[in-house]
Amino acid sequence: MPKCGLSTVVSLMDADWSLLCYVLCLVNHLGINYIKNVLHLSPDSSPTESPVYGQKGASVHLTVEGLQRLQIIRITWKYNNTDIVEHTLDSSPSYYNKNYTEKIQFDSSDFSLLIKKLDETNRGIYTATIKDKDRKDFVKAKYHLHVLAVAKPIIQMNNLTLDSAEGFCTVSVNCSVRDSWVYYTCNQTQCSQTEPQSWPDVNITVTVDNGNIICTGSNRVSMNTDGTSESPSSWYIVLILGILCLCLCIGLIYFVRRRNRHTRNSEVT
Repeated sequence: MPKCGLSTVVSLMDADWSLLCYVLCLVNHLGINYIKNVLHLSPDSSPTESPVYGQKGASVHLTVEGLQRLQIIRITWKYNNTDIVEHTLDSSPSYYNKNYTEKIQFDSSDFSLLIKKLDETNRGIYTATIKDKDRKDFVKAKYHLHVLAVAKPIIQMNNLTLDSAEGFCTVSVNCSVRDSWVYYTCNQTQCSQTEPQSWPDVNITVTVDNGNIICTGSNRVSMNTDGTSESPSSWYIVLILGILCLCLCIGLIYFVRRRNRHTRNSEVT
């Protein structure tokens, strides 16, 4: 029974006020204890699943927040439904699943998990489960790992045309990254998108750098680029040479026809 302060009760001349004070003290005491018990029995509700994005070939660090060493006796990291590392506070070293000894690294100082050399097989759900001093199990962290990699872009160029007003040529560019693509029109100084496209997994842009067309594919964690080996100025030269060849062919045809006509006129005379 809580102590409500006998001196306070005795000092009150009215019995009703004394009883009210006693009841209020009792309710306050029981309420605080109830809240403490609830917080102790349920340290945290089950955490929401947090998305984590890692670059292929790199590492990702998974943390556990809000833990106090004196409140737990063991922590276990799981990959999907498989235990991959287990650490008990009063023993050393940590236990590793033999299939993951080269892939993961556990930090006993903060209970975090490092996953190394990421590839597509590492995608999935990672959970940190603790056992408290009352032998109760709780999930303290939950992550959904996505391993992302951007394939090398592929550039296709066609429809080379000469813009007489601007004085240089333009080219239609199709840049694709696997099943995603964009269309641009480029000249010697800039590129503009002709058909707007938006893809959820990759962002594709086309730019001009020192006369070379560059296609860049990027996502949350990585990027990849590809570029042309020849600049629009070289296309301009090729286009001019093509026009000169065409003019030469037309001139040759005209010369041959004129010569034939002159020969026929001479025979008639």
